[in-house]
Amino acid sequence: MQDQRNTLQHNTSAAIYCRISRDKTGAGLGVERQEGDCRELAQRLGVTVSHVLVDNDLSAYSGKPRPSYLSLLELMKNGQIGMVIAWHSDRLHRSMVELEEYVTASEVGGVTTHTAKAGPLDLSTPSGRLIARQLGSVARYEVEHMIERQRAAKLQAAKSGKYLGGQRPYGFEPQRTAIRESEAAVIRELAHRFTNGASYWSLAIDLNQRGILTQHGKDWNALKIRNLLIRPINAGIVDHKGVEYVAESAAILTKDEWDDLQAAISLSKRTSVHPGRTRKHVLQGYLFCGLCGKKLFHKSKQQRDGSYKTTAACGKTDSQTGRPNGCGKVSRMVEPIIDLLSDCIMARLESPELAASLATYESDTTTLRELHVRQRALEGRSVEITNDYYVSGLLNRDEFERMKSSVDLELRAVETSIQQQTSSRVTTEAAIEFRSKWENSGIHWQRDLLSTLGVEIVVHPRPTHEGYTYPKYKDKWRFDPELIEIKWKA
Repeated sequence: MQDQRNTLQHNTSAAIYCRISRDKTGAGLGVERQEGDCRELAQRLGVTVSHVLVDNDLSAYSGKPRPSYLSLLELMKNGQIGMVIAWHSDRLHRSMVELEEYVTASEVGGVTTHTAKAGPLDLSTPSGRLIARQLGSVARYEVEHMIERQRAAKLQAAKSGKYLGGQRPYGFEPQRTAIRESEAAVIRELAHRFTNGASYWSLAIDLNQRGILTQHGKDWNALKIRNLLIRPINAGIVDHKGVEYVAESAAILTKDEWDDLQAAISLSKRTSVHPGRTRKHVLQGYLFCGLCGKKLFHKSKQQRDGSYKTTAACGKTDSQTGRPNGCGKVSRMVEPIIDLLSDCIMARLESPELAASLATYESDTTTLRELHVRQRALEGRSVEITNDYYVSGLLNRDEFERMKSSVDLELRAVETSIQQQTSSRVTTEAAIEFRSKWENSGIHWQRDLLSTLGVEIVVHPRPTHEGYTYPKYKDKWRFDPELIEIKWKA
């Protein structure tokens, strides 16, 4: 008697499964509408709904895990339900792999499937499973065909320079119908300042201090500045899968401004691949102890007059690990070291030896700009060749490999030339009006120059003989330049 009750409960216990995704095929119904139709079907079939499982905003086609669907399979395998009710079979699965897994679960648990729009699915017989597989194939075809149409529409829109969707781009009105001049002016300012040596980080700090927010009303950071400046649409370019097309909307930056900006961005990549990382001190990492050879760390030290000055010192313990580090016997005020270093760099840049070494790689902005234009053209050509083979089928295998190899070879040559140009550009420019450039440029540019020159600064300890005192240096500091040893790799 109890077994009959369990069997009856199993046969009349149903689970409703609902799903909707961004791909609103079917009838564009929400999960609430699906559940309502399924409950009406359950009432007509005389079964009790024990579970309602929902995967909202998840596509069955994408292959991403669907938590509620996986729970449904477990209920089926464990015999906790005797029926699955869905709005349509395509709500359950659009993959043949998923369908086979569902068939297995149905057989193990003795579960039947009913849909509100496509009727029952009999998975207990070969003919029933054949029909289910055919429905699955049709559903998959519909999705693939829809995706194909969407891709074709996107490509056509890109070729026409039209808006491809997404959130409102900073600097433009919604759907890029026009330029929003108040924001476009900010983009032009950022591009100009970055081209002239400012860093992403310093630009973000400046905008935040001035109360200039993002289009979402948020503060800026280095990554947001970078993402804003690298957008091709700023120059009237629509980038679609690596191929550039002329936008139908007006450009915020001129072609020359855009090309100069790309050259500056290429230079910045040599300093750090993390746009948000920065150094607080110009000489951090370039100062070494003259006794033990360890790197000096920066700290703020109070002076006799009560003011605080930045000092570089050798630490006995590592500030991060607490383990023994240096000798702790050398420290020096940083400001006069920076002044001495700038004088030495100036003399170094004006020396005939360095000028001769720079002559091999010396280039102007125009050359670097042309290289970047060529690089982008070759990258676009590489994408087109790949599409012609894999997507359109316009090329056979031999034609594809020959054309792709040729473009890749030329692209590598251009990238090598860009690397050679950028490796000396900062140093070459520094020889021109260096003093003004050094004083007015940010820490990003200054450290880039030190890296290019391969500077290493050794701070020797103060002499211990009786009567020694630090001499007066430039009538500003008590500082002995003889105790500072500057080594050059370039």
